[in-house]
Amino acid sequence: MNEPKIMAIDDDVEMLKQLAIMLRDQYAVSVMTGADQALAALSEGNLPDLILLDVMMPETDGFSLMEHLKNDPELRKIPVIFLTGMTDTDDEIRGLTLGGADYIRKPFHREVLLARIAVQLAARSRQSQQIPEDIASLLTENERNVAELLRQGYSGKEIGENLFFSYSYIKRIIASVKVKLEVDSTTELIRKLRESH
Repeated sequence: MNEPKIMAIDDDVEMLKQLAIMLRDQYAVSVMTGADQALAALSEGNLPDLILLDVMMPETDGFSLMEHLKNDPELRKIPVIFLTGMTDTDDEIRGLTLGGADYIRKPFHREVLLARIAVQLAARSRQSQQIPEDIASLLTENERNVAELLRQGYSGKEIGENLFFSYSYIKRIIASVKVKLEVDSTTELIRKLRESH
């Protein structure tokens, strides 16, 4: 069986052990104790299907690593879930704005983490078959997820339920996608996403 690969990056070795135990039944897990170790593994072609990333790490923090990932054409497609003790809303907004697929505060529930990982992996699988590269390259991970569900005919509220985001957050994402694709209405946006096929 070909298990999805998850890379967990955290300077807290105990946290890495817990994540490995939580995830090992469903995923192939690799653990990295810092950004440099993770970048070395990624540069050797060890590309995971999803990255779990701590923010507060010595030397290179999670936000800086995220910027590096998003500037690399091959690495930017990997969904990143921030898993952090930073609870400030501004930090969460920064993480999502940088292109994070999700932001989970520690301590977290195992079931919530597994559900959010499953959502991101399923969305990534759908995207690889659906959204054309010219559109996908303009959008963040969350914007691509929302655009694909819009293309399939889901309403904003249904998209929020599917992706575990609030309806108000989904509306903000749709507004951002409309700006990037230079359309005025959601109807026009859906038409553009469907015409691309």
